[in-house]
Amino acid sequence: MHCIRFAVVAFMSVILMAGCSEESTQPVNNENPEESLLKVGEGADQGYKVELYSENTFAIGYHRIYVKLTRTSTHALVDRAAVSIIPMMNMGQMKHSAPHEDHEGVAAINGLFHCAVNFIMAGTWELRANFRDEKNGTVGEVAVNVNVAAGNMLKSVVGTDGKNYFITLVKPEKPVVGMNDLEITVHYRETMMSFPAVENLTVKMEPTMPSMGHGSPNNVDPTHQQNGHYLGKVNFTMTGDWRVDLDFARGDSLLHTSFDITVP
Repeated sequence: MHCIRFAVVAFMSVILMAGCSEESTQPVNNENPEESLLKVGEGADQGYKVELYSENTFAIGYHRIYVKLTRTSTHALVDRAAVSIIPMMNMGQMKHSAPHEDHEGVAAINGLFHCAVNFIMAGTWELRANFRDEKNGTVGEVAVNVNVAAGNMLKSVVGTDGKNYFITLVKPEKPVVGMNDLEITVHYRETMMSFPAVENLTVKMEPTMPSMGHGSPNNVDPTHQQNGHYLGKVNFTMTGDWRVDLDFARGDSLLHTSFDITVP
């Protein structure tokens, strides 16, 4: 009798363990990742529906933009394409673009192509989404208008070399007390349509709390990773208003700027 009871218990244990193992390895449903994003516009061209999404409403600064391509005849998602976003600001007698990043490679990520734009001023922008379907070579473009609000996440600074640089604070998006990832991008204006990334700078960072007269320890100066993105660590030791000073150098001193960050 004891043997039978033991066998039943053992059998039930195996069933429970198998059930737990199967549940823990279930893949995350990524069929509709755009459901967590904000749709900012759509259009159609060459038999394709083009939808643009972002993580939040637009303000001056860096924004990731996600592009979804669908063949209208079959309603099938395009999973391999060359995709880019070109921002354009029409100011009447003058037009200009802004720093932007194309989707890397041709493979979609969970059905979306990842681009980015650094909006350098407030107002109405035209976003031109260009695509080339790798399956059949079809090329198309859709343009949507978006409104960009004022913001303090981008600084325009003239360097000692006379060039106009755009420094954008990407992270921390939600600063907290303690160590935070710090990410900035650096571009310069080559022409009104060209804003290349700057990849060869040495960056020195100093966070301070002006109202309290102190800084913080254990910060890590941002270093270049790729495409003009610099990553570091900033330590906010208490809540309140902080200032992060940034010095950029290429050999001799090039430029200085700062960002004010409130830690709730």
